[in-house]
Order: sequence, then structure tokens, then C-alpha cells
Amino acid sequence: MKKTQLVLGLFVALTSLTTVANAQMKEGKISYERKINMHRNLPDPQMKSMVPEFRTDKFELIFNENVSLFRSVVDEEAPDPFANAGGGGGGSMRFNFRMPSANTYTDLAKQMQYEGREFFEKEFLIVDSLKQYKWKLSEETKTIAKQLCKKATTMVTAPQMRMRVSIGGPGNNSDTTANTPRAPKETELVVWYAEGIPVSFGPEGYSGLPGVIMEIDQDNGSNVMTAVEVSTKYPKKELVAPSKGEKMNRAQFQENMMKLMQDMQRGGGIRMGGSAIRIGGGN
Repeated sequence: MKKTQLVLGLFVALTSLTTVANAQMKEGKISYERKINMHRNLPDPQMKSMVPEFRTDKFELIFNENVSLFRSVVDEEAPDPFANAGGGGGGSMRFNFRMPSANTYTDLAKQMQYEGREFFEKEFLIVDSLKQYKWKLSEETKTIAKQLCKKATTMVTAPQMRMRVSIGGPGNNSDTTANTPRAPKETELVVWYAEGIPVSFGPEGYSGLPGVIMEIDQDNGSNVMTAVEVSTKYPKKELVAPSKGEKMNRAQFQENMMKLMQDMQRGGGIRMGGSAIRIGGGN
């Protein structure tokens, strides 16, 4: 009798472990917040005094086992952190600087990505193969949004944006940066992924890990995106690829971005009150 009870107890325990293993989250929604250090690339103290140190934006990743959609979340009621920023010269400046929206659809079966981008009122549809990353896995752990996460790193190369700032009204042509273009910079990308959510997706098109990416740290804290909430509920009907915009691959999109930046430089950049911010880039 005791032997029978022992066997039954072991069976129940094994069944419970199997149920927990099979209950791993394979579809749902993860909400993220991204904080960008706006002071990091502003060498001028006066300009730093006119903008907040950090800009915070919201995103979400909705997914199942096969596909995911990473997109921006616009909070219309949130205050504009750049509105009424303090300015010199007897007046105030209003900043209306919007980061490009994100809308990235990843299909693991087809190994393809479809990315919709809006940039200064122009729409682009980037269609290309899924980018492969050489991840270096670590046993280091931390908890993010109640999920136990492991660390992974890889090296990424991206064009460096060069911000030129002109302070003052018309006739003041002083810039705080040099005119020389900057070469692409290779930096370490640090991510934290959750094996308890065993899907190979992440924010901003990153993928290829044995769990969903819960945090991305680009350029040593300059740009950090962190998961703040995980839910098994998500709008299944909205899990579709973007289809609007001028269709092109990644290389063609980068070319277009460079042309837009050059046009902005020639046109005097983005003006805010009596001052202007000019944005440029290097290949």
C-alpha cells in the first residue's frame, strides 16, 4: 500500500513538473519603456540647460510562436518633455522633436522582417531577410518585470548621427560641433532575455536568442529599453505585417536616410523659435 502511494506521489509530481514546463508563455504582449540620454551628445552647456536629460518613449511587442510585431505606443495625454523648455535671449523655446516611429514585423518561418518607418512625414516599408547576430551568452542573471533573465552581448555597427546646434537668432552662425562627418561606430549591445518566454523575438528587430529579449542597452546606457509589463493577453487581429510606404531593403533605406539628413543640413535643419538644430550623419 505504501509502495503504491509512493509511486502515485511520484507520478503526480512528475505530471505537475511537465504541466509547468508546457505552460511556458509562448504568446502575449510585453510593454517596454525606452530612455534616451539627450545630454550625452550635446557638448554645449547652454543647450543642455534647454532640454531634459532623458527622453522616455513607450513600445510594445505582441507575439506568438511564429511571428511578432514590435511597435511604438503613442500616449496622447502624456506631457511633451520638450515643450516650454527654458531658453536664453529673453524668450523661451518650444521643442517639437519626435523620434521616428517603429513598426517591425518578424516572421521566423520565412526568416523575413517587414518594417514600417515614418520619418519627417515620409513613409517607408523595409523588407529584408532576418538579420543574424553573433550572440555571446552569459550565466549572469537579473529579474526584469518578474521574469528571470540571462545576459547576452553582441557587437553592432551603426551610422553615427552628428548634431549641429546653432544658438541665437538670425545672423548667429556659431555651431557647437565640427563639420567633419563621423565614421560608423561599433559598440557592444547588451541584452537580457527570459528563457521562461521561449520565443526568439525582441524589440527593434533583434532576435536569435533562446528567450524573448526583455532589455536592450545600447552604447553603455545612452539608449536603454526595458520591459515593464508582461501579459498573456494581446490583440491577435493586429499581429500583421505593415504594408504602407515606399518599399525598399535596409541598404536602400539607409541611403534614403542619408539623403534626408543632407537635405536638412542644406535647408538649415530643424528650427525652434530663434534657434536651430541641424542633424547630420556619417557613413
